[in-house]
Amino acid sequence: MRSKRFLLIPGNNSLSHVAKCLALRQALAGRGHEALLAVSRKSAGFLERLGVEYAVLPDLQENDDAGLPTVEWFRDGSRIAACIDAEIELLKRFRPDRAVGVFRFTLKASAQAAEVPFDSLASGCLLPGGSEVLGFSDGEPGRASQQIILNGFYEYAGAKISREIARFGIAPVRDARSFLVGENTLLWDFPQFSRAPELPGVVHVGPVTWNHWPYDPLDVSALKLNGSPLAIVAFGTCAAYAGVAGRIVRLLVGLGYHVVVAAGGQRAFLDSVPGSGRVTVCSFAPLHELFPRASLLVTHGGQMTVFEALRHQVPVAVMPFQPEQAHNGVCLERLGCGRRLIPSQCFQGNPAVYLDALNRRSDAELAADIAGLTDDPAVPTRLAAVKAIMDGYRSVDAAADRLEVA
Repeated sequence: MRSKRFLLIPGNNSLSHVAKCLALRQALAGRGHEALLAVSRKSAGFLERLGVEYAVLPDLQENDDAGLPTVEWFRDGSRIAACIDAEIELLKRFRPDRAVGVFRFTLKASAQAAEVPFDSLASGCLLPGGSEVLGFSDGEPGRASQQIILNGFYEYAGAKISREIARFGIAPVRDARSFLVGENTLLWDFPQFSRAPELPGVVHVGPVTWNHWPYDPLDVSALKLNGSPLAIVAFGTCAAYAGVAGRIVRLLVGLGYHVVVAAGGQRAFLDSVPGSGRVTVCSFAPLHELFPRASLLVTHGGQMTVFEALRHQVPVAVMPFQPEQAHNGVCLERLGCGRRLIPSQCFQGNPAVYLDALNRRSDAELAADIAGLTDDPAVPTRLAAVKAIMDGYRSVDAAADRLEVA
């Protein structure tokens, strides 16, 4: 098979999207293909630190630096047009055989304008036409209202992008999530976790693992647990909620845990959650080395971290800050492998609803939830069953199979 060229462009609201591109890049390069990453200026330093070649593109996320899609991402049509024009220029210059987007709302239209096939690496819960409502189980109060709000937001975003792509003769879309569907839509989750809509070209490749972060020097085997169970606190790379992390850490220490805080490179965590004899704080923690010794993960609910924990059969408690993260808590509860620390919240763009919900809960209530998860004798069996499901997927190797023959 001849060598091909791939252009990989993530949304830059989370470094986990960049990491997924890096994992796919590695798989494609191992087969003799060329894969170029294009990221925002904010993410460029991360790739420089890793010594990875990259191109720089503007990103809708730069409008407000939010960690989730907001009205500001789509309000200014000139910013949308600038992203599309820059993508088209890079596509014409690099001339890839295929373009792959990871949570990138403008790339599908740009690829169509440049006559380059477009594929997507995505989460099933973020595709249009699905039956899931982010952050809510079936029948929960508020579910219908949340569906109306989220559908309205993505219809607004779809209309704003559609106005800017009309100049290329591209038909308008009703829902911006349509821009996350490619000729191949490669889902990094699995159907038992999240129910994806049935759309042409959609295939589950399974959870993506990438264990080459710029880790802190940490000798995991030398951690002085002194008989204490190990808990990991990880709130991702895109939103600093150090006050929440501090409360969770204090609670876990009080419950007898030794705690490792994975700060995701966020300075606020390093400054606000001081290390001690029972707490170890890392800028980037080697989670794949820590999870085999861990008894619990408390997290914001990012899928990359959640799936790494499930792969190592670690139960997960979720404190979300946006609907997708809250929905991962719903999915964990459905599997019987995790628990949300707050009830479902109707989200209208302000993460404060989640923080307020946490503030209404006492430490005793949170401790009871955690104990209910870790002490449930059925959880280890459920975790083993989920690991067996995950082990049946080939992840980026399956994605590379699909892409190189497309």
